[in-house]
Amino acid sequence: MQERRPSLNAVRVFAVAARRRSIAAAAADLGVTPGAVSHQIKALEADLGVALFERRNNAIVPTEAGRRFFDEVEPALAIIARAAQSLTRDADEVVVRASVSLAVRWLIPALEAFKQRNPMARIHVETSHEGRLRAGAGADITITYCRSGDGETPGEFLMADLSRPLLSPALLATCGYESLADIARVPALKATTDNWDWSLWALAFGIQRGAIRIAHAFDTDDAAIHAATAGLGMTLAPPLLTAKELAAGSLVELPGAQQLQFGEFRLLRSGQGRALAERLANWLVEEAAAA
Repeated sequence: MQERRPSLNAVRVFAVAARRRSIAAAAADLGVTPGAVSHQIKALEADLGVALFERRNNAIVPTEAGRRFFDEVEPALAIIARAAQSLTRDADEVVVRASVSLAVRWLIPALEAFKQRNPMARIHVETSHEGRLRAGAGADITITYCRSGDGETPGEFLMADLSRPLLSPALLATCGYESLADIARVPALKATTDNWDWSLWALAFGIQRGAIRIAHAFDTDDAAIHAATAGLGMTLAPPLLTAKELAAGSLVELPGAQQLQFGEFRLLRSGQGRALAERLANWLVEEAAAA
């Protein structure tokens, strides 16, 4: 049986139409006629042997098969677009991908010094709520996070994630904490899936997991650090991400609480030997070592 290989252009037209839920709107986005969009969709449906849309009044709605197909092809089309952009990127442009918290709290502030030395550089920072990121897909440099004990450590070492509980001085003064035996008195902030970091920290230092009382949950370390600064609870965070708050005294270490290494930040290069990308990657490694 011959493998079905639909037109990539037809797939692209389908994705725009599925996103816009309108033939006319998709045509306007693509700069073609509505008839051309309809023709590409019909050809794609014929190639795949399934109906991708239901026609309702002046709108189109993806069928169940259409929704499944869209969920699969949309990320793939984005990867193709980024890969194409990377081929045409000029020598002064570098794309760096990192988690939101690392980008906001370390990468972006650090880039100012690099820009002073390389004024022609145009650095595009892409952020993700995920910590574990893969190289490529249009990025010259990717900073990924590897948890301790996970085994695989791609790329090169950038910095260790050495974290300990931090909280505001006002909360420390009012919560009734005097030693680790009182840790249940301090509300904790969650910023990881399944609360794995607090669980590991408690286990490492012989603290019952139930003694860590989660008061609020956040989807990024950056948000949890802001919450800790506001006095909502204690958060687990490394000095790298909290240097500003520690220097200003808006966060302090929980007395008697030790730090634990939870993982590593690692740098992945995919700049295909581009001089500026290599220069920036080397500079980031040096900056991280100095920090």
